[in-house]
Amino acid sequence: MNAKLRKCRIEKGLSVERMAQIIEVAPSTYYKWEDGSRNPSIKKAIVIARVLGRTVEELFFDSTLDKMSNEEGA
Repeated sequence: MNAKLRKCRIEKGLSVERMAQIIEVAPSTYYKWEDGSRNPSIKKAIVIARVLGRTVEELFFDSTLDKMSNEEGA
């Protein structure tokens, strides 16, 4: 499950139906992204991030990537 995606959508006050409408996909497709059974294309991920005011990395990549980046920069 993509808990970050769901949390950010709810924080913005958007329903799944409204989010799907903005992104131009079926609500069932958006549900699959939130439940983790599917992943959006890069293009759709960028649109989602913009709508939610987040980065693609924040929404779709797990925190181990953040840890790796921090270790490499240290």
